[in-house]
Amino acid sequence: MKISFLLFTVIFISAIGFSQQRVGLVLSGGGASALAHLGVIKALEENEIPIDYISGTSAGGLIGGLYACGYSPEQIEEFVLSDEFLLMAKGKISEKNQFLFRDVDLTASAISFSVSKDSILRKSIPLNVITPTFLDFEMLMKMGHVSASFNKDFDSLFVPFRCVASDVVNKKSITFSNGNLNQAVRASMTYPLYLNPIRIHDTLYFDGGLYNNFPADVMYSEFDADYIIGSNVSQNANIPDERDMFGVLVSMTTTPTSFNLPCDEGLIIFPESNIGTFAFEKINEAIDEGYRATIKQMDSILKHIEKRVSKDELEASRIKFRSKIIPLNVSEVNSFERNHSNISFAQSTMIRENKSLSSDEFEKRYFRLNSTPEIAYMFPNFSLKEDSTFRLDLKVDKSKEFKIDVGGHFSSRPVNTGYLGLTYQNIGKLASAIHAESYFGKFYGSVRTDFKIDFPSVFPLSAKAYFVMNRWDYFQSFATFFEDVRPSFLVQNEMYGGIGVKTPVSNNSNTELDFRFFSLEDDYYQTDAFTNQDTSDITGFSGYSFSWDYEHNTLNRKQFANEGSNFLFKFRYVDGEENTYPGSNSILIDTIMRQHKWFNFETEFQSYFLTNRFMHLGFHMKSIFSTQPLFANYTASLLSIPYFDVLPDMNTFFLPEYRSSQFFGTGLNVVFSFKKKIDLRFDSYWYQPILKLSKGQNGAFQFAKLFKDSNFLMSSSLIYHTIVGPIRMTLNFFPEQKDPFAFQISYGYVIFNEKAIR
Repeated sequence: MKISFLLFTVIFISAIGFSQQRVGLVLSGGGASALAHLGVIKALEENEIPIDYISGTSAGGLIGGLYACGYSPEQIEEFVLSDEFLLMAKGKISEKNQFLFRDVDLTASAISFSVSKDSILRKSIPLNVITPTFLDFEMLMKMGHVSASFNKDFDSLFVPFRCVASDVVNKKSITFSNGNLNQAVRASMTYPLYLNPIRIHDTLYFDGGLYNNFPADVMYSEFDADYIIGSNVSQNANIPDERDMFGVLVSMTTTPTSFNLPCDEGLIIFPESNIGTFAFEKINEAIDEGYRATIKQMDSILKHIEKRVSKDELEASRIKFRSKIIPLNVSEVNSFERNHSNISFAQSTMIRENKSLSSDEFEKRYFRLNSTPEIAYMFPNFSLKEDSTFRLDLKVDKSKEFKIDVGGHFSSRPVNTGYLGLTYQNIGKLASAIHAESYFGKFYGSVRTDFKIDFPSVFPLSAKAYFVMNRWDYFQSFATFFEDVRPSFLVQNEMYGGIGVKTPVSNNSNTELDFRFFSLEDDYYQTDAFTNQDTSDITGFSGYSFSWDYEHNTLNRKQFANEGSNFLFKFRYVDGEENTYPGSNSILIDTIMRQHKWFNFETEFQSYFLTNRFMHLGFHMKSIFSTQPLFANYTASLLSIPYFDVLPDMNTFFLPEYRSSQFFGTGLNVVFSFKKKIDLRFDSYWYQPILKLSKGQNGAFQFAKLFKDSNFLMSSSLIYHTIVGPIRMTLNFFPEQKDPFAFQISYGYVIFNEKAIR
């Protein structure tokens, strides 16, 4: 009887012991390869192995943090395999969150860099390859919201959690057990020179893997785990070659990690992944390898862990935990700089007094604020208020005061143009910028200055004042860089200034009102038989113009796009006086003065409706209807009317056959993408003038019959899209020209300042 009782007692105590058995999971860093940890978790759950505690570093901290917030492995897998996650890893944002309203005007800039007025060099060198705006936002919504709902206590999460980051000033590893979970994980995964460091309580943090890439010691010291399972995809760096600069820097900035468990009760899984640190497009391979490696070790794991938690039990617990997360309702915004001074522009842009934001509205306004050029970076956290709504604590880094842009278009044809821009920008109660720029070259020269103000409001509004001078010099445009060119046969000068008011219609569309005064002068010859001794005809036109436009744009590049769409509708009213002065070869004798008024309606639509990895198919249409009257002579009239400029290079030629006051045209864009940055383009267009200008042999001119003389054009280009602009070989075909084929090799963007009214 006593023996039976003793045996029963032993069995009972053993059963209690196993039921209380606690399992800890340690996840190493390792970049994209560390996503193998997700496969490890999937295998453990499928075999009903409980996970009671988690500690992680870097990408291991990301996976561990998501799991600790109550996301299932399937939900995490769906997230990390999504297009949005790939955008996060590359420092981009989704199309729906791009905000066209705050895009700067298109220029030929290829390289931009910012400088600070108080330290030209030290504070102007960037510490990151990507800007993790989308990453920070997603971590706020997926982890920051959860931790704020549970008083920012990591022990109160679905699974108690720890992550580590590196205090690079004091050269030590720091363990996070409370605070903003999104901020702690972001600090843990701040890979040097890839992501910018963040500051928490005046301490600067980088990647936890610098000093502790496998936080098994944290698991052992922070939690009462009976059995520890480790998942490790990393290793200490090899002794570098003395000529390997990157290897030497890694050795200088890291401390070797012990990839062993601090106790006997445990096991380490080693997924064999050959995926690179930033190869986030191969995450699926990493997950599969983590799963396979865990299944291989499953017999050993099951032998040591007798406690089981079924999938149904786990899911019920997960649902119960997630039900306690307080719905997101943002009722307050606190925005500040590093020195804690207030940025009222951010608050006024995000939220109105006595109004709160739902999740969707919060996301829209957050990215609208982020698109402000005067803001370089902002990091968000949530805090729970007593009324169960949330306060957004937004740390804002202003853009450096001065921005310098350099670029242009450099071609084998004689249309080379350099570009230089300088901007001074500031933000406080208002966001403002003063900009000056210059294009310089024989073919095109321009000077532009403008002053822009963004007003702080949940319904954005901006106003600008500007002044522009343009000059085009059409010498023998079809010549190559090595040919001698004849004297200029056409020079156009413009000077205009005005004001504009713009407001968004949606994230990807704007509407703008503009009023300007202008003064134009065209110097031209009406015959090819002229010499340097001849004087040109001169037509001046001065007056004012009012315009309204609507634009929707999601094209993926500012030029030579292969995805997205663009729609533009523009109305313009023009009122001015013409003064035409005859030259030595003119058929006119007297000066002609006329008053002109007209309306202009322009519509343009382009869409890449079929896109895949290797091929992109697009449709492009443009039409203009104008009531513009004739000027004093044929050439003056031809120069003043609109033209069909559907190809960028058409702005560097003078092509009379594509000029008409009323026309429509359509084309097909076919783009083959051999590699990510290399495109082979074929663009073909049909052009139909509705009201075409015609010239008689005796110098008389008039509008011809409706729908007369349709035309076409073609272009093919091989383009390499570098990070500093496109390099291309292009063959254009304009069939009515004396030399219909125009070949060029070029670098840069064919973008000029807007013309005054043409």
